[in-house]
Amino acid sequence: MAIKQRAIRKSLIRIGEYALLLAAALLLLSLLWLWPTYGGLKKAVSAGWAGKNQLSQAVSSLRAGNWVEAIKISQKAENSFSAGLADLASVSGHFIFRRRGPARNQLNDLKYLLATGETLSRAFNRGLPLARDLATVLATAPGGDFNNLNADQKSQFLKKVYEAEPELNGLKADLNLSLLNLKKIRRLSLFWPIYGQISALKDQLALGDHLLAALAPLSRLLPALGGYPQPARFLLLLENNDELRPTGGFIGTYGILATDNGNIISLETEDSYHLDMPAVGKWNLDPPEPIKKYLKVENWYLRDANWSPDWPTAARQVLAIYNGENAATGGATQIFNGVIAITPDFVSDLLALVGPLTISGQTYNVDNFQELLQYTVEVGYKKENISSWNRKEIINEILTELQKRLFALPAANWKQLLNITTKNIAAKNIQLYLTRSDLEREVITLGAGGQIALRSGDYLGVVDANLAAFKTDAVVKKSLSYAVTGETGKSGVADRPAATAVLTLSYKHQGGFDWRTTRYQSYTRVYAPLGSRLIAISGLDEAPDLSTTDDAALDKTVFGFYFSVGPSQSREITLTYSLPDAIAQRLAAGDYSLFAQKQAGRETAGGLVVTVKNGRKTIINSQGNLLMDEIFTP
Repeated sequence: MAIKQRAIRKSLIRIGEYALLLAAALLLLSLLWLWPTYGGLKKAVSAGWAGKNQLSQAVSSLRAGNWVEAIKISQKAENSFSAGLADLASVSGHFIFRRRGPARNQLNDLKYLLATGETLSRAFNRGLPLARDLATVLATAPGGDFNNLNADQKSQFLKKVYEAEPELNGLKADLNLSLLNLKKIRRLSLFWPIYGQISALKDQLALGDHLLAALAPLSRLLPALGGYPQPARFLLLLENNDELRPTGGFIGTYGILATDNGNIISLETEDSYHLDMPAVGKWNLDPPEPIKKYLKVENWYLRDANWSPDWPTAARQVLAIYNGENAATGGATQIFNGVIAITPDFVSDLLALVGPLTISGQTYNVDNFQELLQYTVEVGYKKENISSWNRKEIINEILTELQKRLFALPAANWKQLLNITTKNIAAKNIQLYLTRSDLEREVITLGAGGQIALRSGDYLGVVDANLAAFKTDAVVKKSLSYAVTGETGKSGVADRPAATAVLTLSYKHQGGFDWRTTRYQSYTRVYAPLGSRLIAISGLDEAPDLSTTDDAALDKTVFGFYFSVGPSQSREITLTYSLPDAIAQRLAAGDYSLFAQKQAGRETAGGLVVTVKNGRKTIINSQGNLLMDEIFTP
């Protein structure tokens, strides 16, 4: 990827510019000079002005590429703001400021403003050496591009990124502190004429804090994913969420990604059936009962390996089945550093960034990517006289071209790429599992771990598994309604609280019978807090395939059932179950919360409606969309 020096400077310039917004505020402080503490206040204001001007000079030096001067002046700015705070402290003991009132409030507002300047100066100063070192490495490459560095230079660059985590955490702490200080400044104060600018600065700092929360773990993960300090290999799963499975979709295609020192050494994808079909009769592993019953298979193959909705559990199962099938057909055991799963939604978002791709006469764009690719590999290949065995080779061509486009992105698009990536991580269109436990912890910190959440409050997770229903999830509109009622004495013990949940799942089939869609058939599991007990279920066919199990490892009770919905038909399934005593007690005590977890790949277009009552009092009446995990509280 083209890494430009000016992009490194840009983020630091923004931090410096934050501090420049303090200038107008300092003008108003001349009113304070009328007070008896004129001398100390004047020195504090003068120091603040000096710090502001020095920060402005530091930003100008950075724009000019003068790193030494920028570092030197930013240090002076931090010292100036610190001196201003010291001057302010020297007059804070004066009797006029001792009591609560207008004078003390104005003094505090000035203190918060100077403290913000000091902290932002420190953040600016903290980031400069790191950015300078990275830019120095890039300066040795033609055009300043990362791709033009030699192997040693790339290793040096990735080493600095890998070691940057403490500095990034420090930057995040500084932005957090600045935000806290700004929030303390009152709207009705000497600063009210520029309060809109202060509010805008708060918004920018909150955004910066959010980005740094992602960058800190990424600083360790990106080198590892890029093959630093050792070469790496990853099993890549392309999960089609139009044929929804527990971790995102049917594994129709897999690939092996090899990286070394920031280079993609190889990326080759294969139809999953290329692994599974040769293993028939040679590989034996009992599949989960629903797979055996509804797909009518006797063995567990890679294409169905992601049965657990807990991504780390599923990823380990994927690795075990891949190596098991590979060994059964005479292949050597493969050592992988992790498993990466992506859905077509992520690729579509990338196409919105890099532009349409024309492959073999077909143009793939953000609007048609998933459906056109499905048509090409399911139907279109026949018209091109391509064998069914080779029908998915076009995926290699698409990924190769997409990789080229991404690596050629100008630095101006990096922020957009980061936003796309963080959005798709939150939506679980990207899930990572790394075999090294320390790196896996970073994955979880980043929010890309896909693990079933362990929560002390109420929990709801709905997991659909399309079994032999083609790509019908694309035309099924889904919605959820969840209602909880807490009452005292309903548990059978006087004065003991009880809580009952009523979950309604709605499925509306908006398609027909064709090459892509058919009758929708799903084995669906509802994950509830461990200890929940099913009271009733309605909306299923007679003699339903219904099970209740406790999964202690995930701290959940699971209700599982099979159903189908025909074209132009709807089905509404309602489960009523009691929640564990601990949750009933929390609800009665006013300490209730609900964690609603999104299934990777699932589109809940109709949304999620949550209603919670404590006795007759409604404490939550809210609606979400489950585009990502959501928390509901009173």
